[in-house]
Amino acid sequence: MTSTPQHPDSTARTVLKSQTVTAPERLFSLVLALVATESGLTKADILANVQGYRQRYSSAGSNDSLERQFERDKDDIRELGIPLETIEPADEPGSNHFLRYRIPKGLYDLPADVTFTPDEVSLLKLAGTVWREGSLSGESRRALMKLNSLGVESSEPLLGYAPLLRTKDLSFEPLSKALGRAQVVAFLYLKPGEMHSARRVVTPRALVQHEGRWHLYATDEVVQAPRTFLLGRIVGTVAVVPNAIPTPTSAGATETSTGNAANGTTDGARALAELDALWASNTARIVVAPGSDAEVRLGARQTAQNPAFTVDLSTASERTLHFTDLNILADELAGFGPEVFIESPPALRAAVRNRLVAARDAHAATFLVAPSGRLPRSRTASLHATTTPAGTHARVASDQLTLLLALVPYLLDQGQVTVTEVAAHFGLTAERVRALVSLIALSGIPGETRQYLHGDLFDILWDEFETNDRIVLTHQVAIDDSPRFSAREAAALIAGLQYLSALPHNADTDAIASLMAKLTRGASAPPTQLAVAQRDGGTTRNIVQTALSTGMQVEFDYLNARGAHEHRVVDPLRLESVDSDWYLRGWCHLREAVRTFRLDRMSDPRVSGVRLSAHPVDVLLPDTLFQASADDVDVRLELATAALPLLADYRPERSELVDSGARTRTTLRVAHDHALKRLVTSLAGIVTVLEPAESRRAVLDWAEAGLAQYGGDEQSPTSKD
Repeated sequence: MTSTPQHPDSTARTVLKSQTVTAPERLFSLVLALVATESGLTKADILANVQGYRQRYSSAGSNDSLERQFERDKDDIRELGIPLETIEPADEPGSNHFLRYRIPKGLYDLPADVTFTPDEVSLLKLAGTVWREGSLSGESRRALMKLNSLGVESSEPLLGYAPLLRTKDLSFEPLSKALGRAQVVAFLYLKPGEMHSARRVVTPRALVQHEGRWHLYATDEVVQAPRTFLLGRIVGTVAVVPNAIPTPTSAGATETSTGNAANGTTDGARALAELDALWASNTARIVVAPGSDAEVRLGARQTAQNPAFTVDLSTASERTLHFTDLNILADELAGFGPEVFIESPPALRAAVRNRLVAARDAHAATFLVAPSGRLPRSRTASLHATTTPAGTHARVASDQLTLLLALVPYLLDQGQVTVTEVAAHFGLTAERVRALVSLIALSGIPGETRQYLHGDLFDILWDEFETNDRIVLTHQVAIDDSPRFSAREAAALIAGLQYLSALPHNADTDAIASLMAKLTRGASAPPTQLAVAQRDGGTTRNIVQTALSTGMQVEFDYLNARGAHEHRVVDPLRLESVDSDWYLRGWCHLREAVRTFRLDRMSDPRVSGVRLSAHPVDVLLPDTLFQASADDVDVRLELATAALPLLADYRPERSELVDSGARTRTTLRVAHDHALKRLVTSLAGIVTVLEPAESRRAVLDWAEAGLAQYGGDEQSPTSKD
């Protein structure tokens, strides 16, 4: 059956032009108009003629609010990597009134030599999921939309692997934006060992993750020298310094490459190299208690840090650890309480001891509980859950605009395609696809008549669309190719690839470097400098991955969070990495349920040779690693409000501000006091348990037991049991 093109009648078009135009429609119309013009359009041309503006334009009155809307729209489309140019009039240079705007199509289109194979698309999609939480989730999501516009189906993904990079530090988002915009920023920074923060004025050069923590590599504008800052020590807000001019980088430091750490040509690579050198030069000698959590977890780390390590960790009580930051290591080791004694360096031993003293003193005083003596069990929504994030509506508009710009070249390339096929390819509902296609079919450019006539609009075979749910694009306007990635979108995928490169399946470094180079060429500007250090999961990760890929059970000895040793037989379902930590989620035959296991708590892992059992195959794995239980304990805590992000993993609830907002009281649900005492002593001086009294006592006893090892002279506890 041949169907002739159908178009909405003139009455429908009149209604369309008079109705309210949504933000995505307005942005889409603006992009189309600016791509279609070669000479450029003035602001007056745009406001008077482009769909979404002209409905509100007044030829006689004030258009101030509309002009402000246009300024915001310009920023929004530039954030998406769309190259919006301004052209000054030759006879009136510097005149803003007659500036002309355009989007050069050659700079908008993805270069013809940037193509991706199915295997590369599969790897890029996995790299995009790395940022499913945090400030770069939007960028990675939009990058994958643009990738889908190419119509290349991915090969089989890596079986059962879910990676995650988090950006919990509140300073990450403003710093990453300042980095992309080459802005100078100021913030308060609390150096280790100091009681008061100091103002720092810097030009960001790179954001790098090392040993699971984010660092800023920047030029200190006061001393005119590079410095590295731990984001966790940036307090307060990050503010852009108005009218400040960044110090230019040295001649050999221009950042245009993909962050290849092998040749050290980028700021990100230089920052990681400096942190690696610092890590290698710092060592700590500790003694761990036999059979303890510290013995298992720190022993696993020592093996990972030193692959050639040959000491039998089951009998040796001493450990040697490398570290980058003494205070960060002190926080971690304090959390192990009496399970760890610090031999050297003395500064580390003093730092751990001071933390234990702080935890002891904070929990030794009596705290007056509520008259009932019990915490309320009623569940109320978290303060954080009820707050709408700033910029949510802008992100929705940006996502929909990106979808529209990606969908057009895909439909052109396919020729004809069903709604169901489009929905599957882009991961959308059929209803969403129909709405997007209808919007595209009624969009276009003002044209010479400024009236959006038939030849100025997209068109589809309406009978095929309405009767057979089939999309056939018969007329195209302005755009016909996939858009380039923005600098932040390309950076998010590149950093994701760096994170994935530690996996044996992705060990082909040349192939990954080639893929990073393609992303750089396909970006509208040099990718923002993000770099992630590799963190190998060691032999345990390899064994679990083998069990996953072969469909076999895995068994191991496991030290659970309560300190009990158990033998587990597990049907592996998914391997997950969160920053520098690795987890296995699987069907535990001991518990007859899905459980999550830390790889660094496993001992003697092995593939059993038994195929996966017939447990329920349709079990759904929740998005969060750890789920609440009816046996969980509600614990009320107090901490500085600025430190609340440190508890993000525990999903604090019922938060209330005290001391004029400087401090916050909040509630955590924890599985048991054993986990709580580790958390609180690792955050000694920051977090204090208020109630219940048993939990306060557990923390107090844990801190006192840790301190008892050192005594008055801080000698090694070799004579203790």
